Amino acid sequence: MDMKMRTKTLLALLLLAGICHAQEELPTIVPDRPGNTWGAEVTQHRKLAWDNGFTFKSAADGTQSMTLNSTSLRYGVFENVELRLGTDFVLPKGPDGWDFRDIGIAPLTFGTKIKVHEGQGLIPSVGVLAELKTPIGTKDLPSHLAPSMYLLFEHSIGERFWLCYNAGLEWDGETATPTTFLALGMGYNITEILGAFVETYNYLHPDDGNQYMTEFGLTWLVSRRVQLDLEADLDFKNLGKYYAIGCGVAWLIN
Repeated sequence: MDMKMRTKTLLALLLLAGICHAQEELPTIVPDRPGNTWGAEVTQHRKLAWDNGFTFKSAADGTQSMTLNSTSLRYGVFENVELRLGTDFVLPKGPDGWDFRDIGIAPLTFGTKIKVHEGQGLIPSVGVLAELKTPIGTKDLPSHLAPSMYLLFEHSIGERFWLCYNAGLEWDGETATPTTFLALGMGYNITEILGAFVETYNYLHPDDGNQYMTEFGLTWLVSRRVQLDLEADLDFKNLGKYYAIGCGVAWLIN
């Protein structure tokens, strides 16, 4: 083999090795939606993820509203730590119908999620989520800073099933009594790109009563960096009176 042929062969091998190495290091999105049950995983180090959704809700009292842009930005500051920033753009239905001049910005929320333990076998992965709702916005603002704290547990069952369960406390910024949050969710990977989930999430408050919700939906992993979803909510306590339907996208930007 002459020198020119050897050089071409070497360059081809180096190029092939570089492509394989790049494919191995391609990041995969860790979506934080859909659903209200959080897993323990966080956004990869130095990666920015954007979750965005639309929801139509009909409440038990007959009022209706739309969340036009449910936004959450998450950035991986360390290998097991992400910072979070979120808000919603809410449009209530007035007596004369929908008026887009009534759009309000929900309270701005800051937070962090930390993965504290990598699960194996029957031992779950464990995470901690802490958030702080602020009086910054234009609609449904709390009078004071409103913190929330959650413990997150996540199991992988075989290659297709996953199970998550959460427990936490939420303050509303008005009273000193917190609401207890409990959630249990299960998902099934139908194929490598299609998934389904069902969950129950409950708010327990000694003064305002309890709320028992269920949600189910589908996910579609369009690429390693983009996931689309559909979801629907029901309230067992007000069955037939409350419902919500929504869709969204999770995008690993960089």
